[in-house]
Amino acid sequence: MVGNPNHGRLYYRCTASRDFVRQHRISHPPALYLREDQITTPIDRFLREELTGTALTDNIRRVAEAQYRAALAAHDTAGEIDRLRQDIADADSKISRYRATLDAGGDPELIADWIRETTAIKKAAQSRLGLTEAPPQRMTAHQIDTIAEAFNDLFRLLRDADPRDKAELYSRIGLRMTYKPGLETLIAEVSTPASSRVFDWCPRGDLNPHAR
Repeated sequence: MVGNPNHGRLYYRCTASRDFVRQHRISHPPALYLREDQITTPIDRFLREELTGTALTDNIRRVAEAQYRAALAAHDTAGEIDRLRQDIADADSKISRYRATLDAGGDPELIADWIRETTAIKKAAQSRLGLTEAPPQRMTAHQIDTIAEAFNDLFRLLRDADPRDKAELYSRIGLRMTYKPGLETLIAEVSTPASSRVFDWCPRGDLNPHAR
């Protein structure tokens, strides 16, 4: 469904050609309209109820725990720590040999280039090792409470928010409208990367097949 201004109001519209309707043997008017407030009202209510107060804190805690467990499971699964430590040891060995070659009368400029190149490789491995060796950390209760409070402040303003601000919010949470003609049902889907998909079903009686 797509947004469509009509008679001074905003609607969501789903159109279907006669050939499409006939081919799929579905009950679908040429153009089905649903007033925007029939969508935004339950969506706003869902956001206020599920994403504020203790429900929000619990949701953040569950998401944070899931992310922590996933990061912990992926931590050093490819043996990168051992590889980086070996790279550092190899670099130290090479630098020692280069210095021995220099002491034996080797070309100072050539050997200096070798040492600089190998030292750069060693430092890069050391830097990466410092990041890799640190295991993932759980989000603290204080961090969760801080995020929850910020969301609480946001959704308290949702009902009276400017439509453009609400549109930005809906876009960020991935609000999408899909009309299922076989069920004669509209699905309002809110999907974000950090959560499972959530559905809010509008019964057939709430559908407005004509713009008025």
